[in-house]
Amino acid sequence: MKSIVKLGVTLFVVCALAAGSLAFFYSLTEKPIARQRELETQDALTKVAPEATEFRVVEKDAIWEALKDGSSVGRVLAIKAKGYGGPIGMVVGIGADGRLTGVRVVSQTETPGLGNKVSTQPFLRQFIGLGSQDLWLRKDSSQGKVDAISAATISSRAVTAALRAAAGGQ
Repeated sequence: MKSIVKLGVTLFVVCALAAGSLAFFYSLTEKPIARQRELETQDALTKVAPEATEFRVVEKDAIWEALKDGSSVGRVLAIKAKGYGGPIGMVVGIGADGRLTGVRVVSQTETPGLGNKVSTQPFLRQFIGLGSQDLWLRKDSSQGKVDAISAATISSRAVTAALRAAAGGQ
């Protein structure tokens, strides 16, 4: 009986020390991590809406109004697509004319070497300047202007459909 109590007390002390250490280091890193996330968000906003000089939050972590000299030049949306390997998180800039001004993939779990190519510039660059009516894969529609990634059609379709919905299409 004594050995069980001794083991229980030892386990409790070890767990308390581990929990205390985690709490201490979390308190040290919480603000720098939040600041880094804020910087990454600002970087993404400026990359997808290059004409804007400032951003006004419309909906926290989801919608920003892009402003230049106090006038709206478009909006930026945080969106998700359901890819082959899981959700694909993106930030997309949409100009006042409804055309895409930029796209940036901020998170994805697609297959390395195939589906994860949706986050590369050669794929994303082809969306810039397109309106919702053009946001279809060439292989799916005669009006499509987007080339799919070979062997990653599901990921390509997911990104294209999410961008079409964000731009106001169906």
